[in-house]
Formats: sequence, C-alpha cells, structure tokens
Amino acid sequence: MRSMGRILRLLRREDGGALAELAILVPFLALMLAAVSEVGRYFENYNTLAKATRAGARYMSSHKLDDATEINRIQSIVVCGKLSCGVGDTPVLPNLTASNVCLESVGSPKVTTVTVKIPRTGDDCNPMAGTTAATPYTYAPIFNIGALLNNPSFSLALPIAPATTMYYMIN
Repeated sequence: MRSMGRILRLLRREDGGALAELAILVPFLALMLAAVSEVGRYFENYNTLAKATRAGARYMSSHKLDDATEINRIQSIVVCGKLSCGVGDTPVLPNLTASNVCLESVGSPKVTTVTVKIPRTGDDCNPMAGTTAATPYTYAPIFNIGALLNNPSFSLALPIAPATTMYYMIN
C-alpha cells in the first residue's frame, strides 16, 4: 500500500511542466527567429539596391546617354558604387553584376526621363539603345525556412526589383 501512495504522489507532481512547455515552444521560436532575420535581411538588401539605383539614376540624368563609357559608368555606380569597378572591387550585394542593371530612357528624339532599375523578370526591362536587357537579381537567404517548415517548395529566394526614375537634365 505504501508503494501505491508513492506512485500516486509521483503522478501528481508538476516539476517537469515548464520543461515540457519549453520543448513545445523551442521549434516555433527558432522558426520565428529565422523568419524575422530573413525578412530583415531582405529589406536591408532592397534598401541597398534602391540607393544604388538612385545613385545611378542621378548620374544618368546629368550625363550624355550616347557614350558607351558613360553607360559602363552608370552600371558600375549601381554595382560597386564607383565610376569604375575593378577586379578587386566588391559589389554592393553578393552576386550583383552589370547584367542585373537595366537602363531605360523615355522620349524620342528628346529624352525626358531616365530610369535605372533591377528588373523583377527578364521581360521587365525595356533597354535603351546601346544597352542590353537585364536579368533579375534574386535574394539569397541564409536560413532554409522551407526545411524548418518541412516544405521544400517554400523559399524566400525572391527577386529584388527597385527602380528609380528621374528627369533628364541635358537638353
């Protein structure tokens, strides 16, 4: 009878309740941490590209558009933040190249506005004369959220597509 009383007292104890609750919440908290980190990094990358396209559009709005050197400079400003990207220069974001930069102009024969953008799709770029169509830039997440959700098709590898349009200042 005494052993039965001990067993009943053991079953009524609540010592491990907090540990069980923690075991239930830890996967959810890890998923939330990864998701918040990735969303923050995505917006940081978007902001970086938006500032790069703004700098490129500002330069493009005040320089001649019929010179291949100027076009290369505009693309270099967007890619590495300088007029000329050297071999050792790092781009503002990993894997960003001049082929991701789309340069557009509106108005013929007199140009009225210029646009520098990173296209969302391959068909989203209407390049001006002397430039080629651009390819999208895709965000590279650190965490594989799909694996954490047990859904391999879910991915945060989304295209980042900022654009900046300015009036063309040269008559």
